[in-house]
Amino acid sequence: MKFLRSSLFALLSTCCLANATELQEFSAYYQANTNGLRGKAERHLIRQDNDHYKLNISLEAKLALISIGDLEQSSEFSIANGEIIPHNYSYLVKGIRREQQSVSFNWEDEVALSSEDEQSWSLQLESGVLDQLSYQAALALRLKQHSEEEFEFRLVDGSSIETHRYRVLGSEKLETPLGLLNTTKLERVREENNGRKTLIWLADDWDFLLTRIEQINPSGLRIELELENALVAGEEVMALTD
Repeated sequence: MKFLRSSLFALLSTCCLANATELQEFSAYYQANTNGLRGKAERHLIRQDNDHYKLNISLEAKLALISIGDLEQSSEFSIANGEIIPHNYSYLVKGIRREQQSVSFNWEDEVALSSEDEQSWSLQLESGVLDQLSYQAALALRLKQHSEEEFEFRLVDGSSIETHRYRVLGSEKLETPLGLLNTTKLERVREENNGRKTLIWLADDWDFLLTRIEQINPSGLRIELELENALVAGEEVMALTD
């Protein structure tokens, strides 16, 4: 079940791009495939109050039509001056093995309380630090606001705060299970000797909705997540007609 944590979520019409400092609510449904393991995933962004949001992800993995594990991940955050401010994060895998994480952000005292299974840590916070899920919302906001070729985020990960980097590879018309979509293609930038490659496609015309993730590991493990259907700001995501 490790691939659920490390890979699928480490790893995201012009009428939907109304405000570059806001995010549109969405419900999105995906196909997942990992070397014979198939599953279904959902992502939901709900605006709770003013600029407060909750992002939820769930995934069920199957082998020969038998469920072997479930993942639930959520992040509560707000947006201020175009920046994501995380408040609470949770992660739970159930099935063949169990894994649990949580992070509580105390911005007044500049401390994050992080826990993983039976261990816990207190980490010093700095402005801009995110969790393992809210960075996906931050990435969409950055693409709406800026035109940089590379983005950098600092994320709480267990006992430490790590830096993740992403590079924009360009625009691509991507064929998906629901049809052709305009997307921005990115890659996760890692050390040269890492051996792992992660590619991400976000839908340009639909508030940079996560459309596809593809990861290849040194062992030959290949992981894919593809958009099947979605609603963004209450509107059904439609394929290009051309």
